[in-house]
Amino acid sequence: MWRFIRVTYQRMRSPRAGLSVSDYWTQHHVFSPSIEDREESLRFIDWRNKIYLGTQELMPFPGHDGKVVMDYGCGPGIELAGLGLYSKTAKLYGVDVSPTALEKAKSRISLHGLDVEFILVNAGGGIPIPSASVDLIHCSGVLHHTEDPESILKEFRRILKLDGKVNVMIYNYESVFMHLYVAYIKMLLEGSSRYRGWSREDVFRVNTDGPTCPISKAYRVEEFVRLATRTGFNARFKGAAMENGAEMKNLHLRWDAIADRRLDSESRDFLYDLTFDNRGRPEYCGRTAGVHACYELLPT
Repeated sequence: MWRFIRVTYQRMRSPRAGLSVSDYWTQHHVFSPSIEDREESLRFIDWRNKIYLGTQELMPFPGHDGKVVMDYGCGPGIELAGLGLYSKTAKLYGVDVSPTALEKAKSRISLHGLDVEFILVNAGGGIPIPSASVDLIHCSGVLHHTEDPESILKEFRRILKLDGKVNVMIYNYESVFMHLYVAYIKMLLEGSSRYRGWSREDVFRVNTDGPTCPISKAYRVEEFVRLATRTGFNARFKGAAMENGAEMKNLHLRWDAIADRRLDSESRDFLYDLTFDNRGRPEYCGRTAGVHACYELLPT
């Protein structure tokens, strides 16, 4: 039910870590336990959606019937399976830099009998899919781990139909994760000596997707919108999903952090200026302050 295309990939080094991007994601994967049957897989997809508040409203699996869909950075196939199960796609691609992740994805997809074409690509290189042939590109939690997101977005623009769209999730700098979990809990409560001399961004990097993850960047909204504009897209910030553990569960520490004189002024001001919507989710400058910022990109 699947076809696997291999494209030789090059090593891409980070100046701050020993492993290349491709090598790292070949050895490390997002949490995805071995699953033996279809019902267990469905339960896991549902559980994962619910630990990130707002994800399914912002990066929905349904609504893509009859569309050609590509999941770029599909990893072990969790969201790829969701797209195939909740939409009757005309064609579904699973694309990743990691051969081991694609093997996990194939195993998951086989449980559901879905028809997926898997493609192993270069980290930041071309995508062997025809130009103007894809209706929807789903890219969740990927671009912030790449050395050259601009090149990847240009490839998205090339393969996307003129009336197509891209749903992107990237890490959000203006988030509770950055300014409470990282700046206060990690840097002050847990690791004031461990992280002495470190930037907030570097502490963020080692506390997202593993301590040796070579790249894990958080973008300000305006920064990502400019990047999208340069690559031929209009970008709309749709909202940001909240992480239950690091963000929602730690909100009770907000005033402790504000009162701590060691906290830097940027994070203190961020936490002080938070407001809350009618569902109790924090907002900053009118935007949900979750770490998972979601955008819709439309070709210009």
